[in-house]
Amino acid sequence: MTTAKYDFSVYEKRILYRIVEMAQGELQGVRFATDCKKIEHTLFDTVHITMPIASLLNGESDENYTRVKQALLSLQKKIFTYEDEKEWISISIIALPKIKKRSSVVSFQIDSHIWDCCLDFSKGFRKYELATAMKFKSVYSMRFYELLSGQKTKLIYPLEQLKEMFKVQDKYAKTNDFVRKVIEPAKNELDELSPYTFEWSANKEGKKIVSFNFYPISSQSIVMQSYTKKSYKSKPGFHGI
Repeated sequence: MTTAKYDFSVYEKRILYRIVEMAQGELQGVRFATDCKKIEHTLFDTVHITMPIASLLNGESDENYTRVKQALLSLQKKIFTYEDEKEWISISIIALPKIKKRSSVVSFQIDSHIWDCCLDFSKGFRKYELATAMKFKSVYSMRFYELLSGQKTKLIYPLEQLKEMFKVQDKYAKTNDFVRKVIEPAKNELDELSPYTFEWSANKEGKKIVSFNFYPISSQSIVMQSYTKKSYKSKPGFHGI
């Protein structure tokens, strides 16, 4: 789901992040206190999810319930196909989204295959990382955050693959524009809000950029770099750690 060639909106991403957060809570044995947040396993191999609409909004000033509805409809239309030795199945990410009038909650169903993926994905994230993901305003930042979280080694992506992943195949004919509109804004938002960010470089064939290298950086390493630079300035005789 992280690398799927889907055009997820920011609100769709927030719904997915909240699903992962609830899956994480179930793994940890959390009992949700109210009916505003609930996980129910049905007899029909599905999971019924209830969550507050407010949890999908970015602060009290964001009252765009219309976008939440649009995101639910869009997720309902997106499908994954699953195949193993025994079966092939096509699965909507969510099904039967519902918001009762004058209600503050949204509910929907998830197929057990999708839920199992969310459970597995949730093991790799800590709660504060999910909280950080909810703050992003750019879907590009969200995608880079997912790709880089917890990574320690260089990642290499061909330019065309990146453009497909970010659904901009028909935009930015000039690679410099792709860098300016996608990579740099995402990096800036990660620098500001995220425990993970990155540096990058380009690989060329002749004068043409064909791929990018991304070097994951954690907030701890950023602090250490800053500390080291300050130490050099304040102590001329100091030779590093």
